[in-house]
Amino acid sequence: MKEQYNLSLNGSGNSSGGIYKNVNIRGEGTILEDIDCDVFKTYGASEVQGNIKAQMVTVFGETKFRGDLHSENVKVNGSLEVGGTAEVKHTKVRGMFDIGGSFTGEEVNITGGINAKGNLEAEKFTINGGFTIAGMLNAGNININLRYEHSNVEEIGGDKITVRKKSSFVPFLKHCGYLHANVIEGDEIYLEYTKADIVRGKNVTIGPECEIGVLEYHETYKNDNQSIVKEFKQI
Repeated sequence: MKEQYNLSLNGSGNSSGGIYKNVNIRGEGTILEDIDCDVFKTYGASEVQGNIKAQMVTVFGETKFRGDLHSENVKVNGSLEVGGTAEVKHTKVRGMFDIGGSFTGEEVNITGGINAKGNLEAEKFTINGGFTIAGMLNAGNININLRYEHSNVEEIGGDKITVRKKSSFVPFLKHCGYLHANVIEGDEIYLEYTKADIVRGKNVTIGPECEIGVLEYHETYKNDNQSIVKEFKQI
């Protein structure tokens, strides 16, 4: 088996792609082609101009992958931009995560924001902040804690869907962003600060500050007196 070498970039510089064991970038570094490694760590500002495949990706600062991302674990403290699609088993972000295509994974935990120009599929999706997903958000367990910015998604599907207003650390700031969706469908649904055309579920509870066009439920339906549901029916 061919020995795998490490790659280190310190200060400002660039390197060709290839297969490495560990990749460390400190400062401003650019990888000019596809890269395959066990561990990719970057501190500062970095860019990979091709695809990246890594067991572990750790970002402190700002990083851009122009191609696709394939990884077992991604941790971000700062911002990560992926130009193509992203396939990540475990994702933890404190900051921003932008995806030029679709995302697939198992567990997603975001404090800050995530944007995807395609679909987002996971087993568990948790966010404290805001998001924009051009396609569908599909996960078994979805937990959305809204902050100040608005969130937008075409469709949400899941087993358990919870949307709440996140408590503010600043007591005099009462503004909260809304979740905007065309369709929300799941088994157990609880919504706050949500504007949706259609909500469909087994057991549905509508909390405060919601505007729902049509609501369809199988077993139970509860509505907060601060919310508007134009039409509801049991199916």
